[in-house]
Amino acid sequence: MTTASCPIKTTTFFQLIDNTPELDMRDNRGKRHSLALVLTGLVAALCCGRDGSLSRLHRHMVNHFKSLLEATQLTDHKPISRAQLPLLLAKVNGPCFAHILFDWFSIVLDEKQKRWFSLDGKELRGSIQNGQSRGEVIVSALDHQTHQVVAQTYYSGTKESERPAVTQLIDKQGLAHQKLSLDGLHLIPSTLQLIHTERGQYVVGLKPNQVYLYRLCTVTDLFEVADYERIDSTVKKHGRVEQRRYRSFTLRACSVALRWQKAGLCTLLCVVRSREKSGLLSEEVGYYVSNQSVANQAQADELFDAIRNHWAIEVMHHKRDVSLSEDDLRTGKVAVSRITGSLRTLVINLLESLKVKNMAAQLDLFADNFATLIQFLTQQMVL
Repeated sequence: MTTASCPIKTTTFFQLIDNTPELDMRDNRGKRHSLALVLTGLVAALCCGRDGSLSRLHRHMVNHFKSLLEATQLTDHKPISRAQLPLLLAKVNGPCFAHILFDWFSIVLDEKQKRWFSLDGKELRGSIQNGQSRGEVIVSALDHQTHQVVAQTYYSGTKESERPAVTQLIDKQGLAHQKLSLDGLHLIPSTLQLIHTERGQYVVGLKPNQVYLYRLCTVTDLFEVADYERIDSTVKKHGRVEQRRYRSFTLRACSVALRWQKAGLCTLLCVVRSREKSGLLSEEVGYYVSNQSVANQAQADELFDAIRNHWAIEVMHHKRDVSLSEDDLRTGKVAVSRITGSLRTLVINLLESLKVKNMAAQLDLFADNFATLIQFLTQQMVL
């Protein structure tokens, strides 16, 4: 797999925010606090594991305000009050901030040297209001290799669906010509046709609700000999032993329904996950389809690896929930949920650049030694 090509940063993230007037939607007559300073203070607080409550984030900003002023070389500034913090965050231009974030973190997406990306949504549970069952949802595109988020968008779970949000993200961010892994929710002709038309490649999960296609794939798996196979080594973790077996089959065009043919669907992939825990054996079979034809073992292995690596985005969601306590932060303002979500994405990308195995331990290290965090943010050109 190719290595991402990243442009050299010519300015710090703090300076970029400070020099983007359209980011701040406050009336100029009422501005008393530096938006760049507040957002940077929140990034520092998130890096110290203070997520889960605006009050905790605010207290961290106040307690380390002097150090932040020294690091940013600002004077004559006072910390924002707890009451004003959500009001200011609600006035941040969210789409503009996301553009700045991913432009600053950007990688060059080469059409010839395609890369694998996972796409999936995660609900911000703290945004769910009383009497409702859904809240705001963040949709991310994650690089399989670097585990960094390269694009994201939001939608309201009470009004909209993840399907069009993912399709729009793929289209607007120029991901359609890349290699994309998706779960079974996105096995729809329109999304897959968009990727196939742009000469991109996909591997997407298949669920039983796609009755005809699912039946075709199960029959193919049962009665045909696989073109290529692979058996991974057993893995011991969490008190259980796991092993994965992969098989790939060619799907004949005449056997696939007409509505799938424009999506280029031509390969079936089968994954058998065997588990043993406390002497009990279990087996789970999963099916996936792709528009990438398989002519040799290397091409089959690439698709097998893409299926396995798709779960990196679930790992990222777990880190947001467990290490950063994302779902604990409750707010009734949509804009606040979304801007704090984008700040977490910034922090996730920064911490992934360290390649640490234990993110919680890294957060504790920064919390115990704020000078180390300032040094890290300076090295990463945040400050």
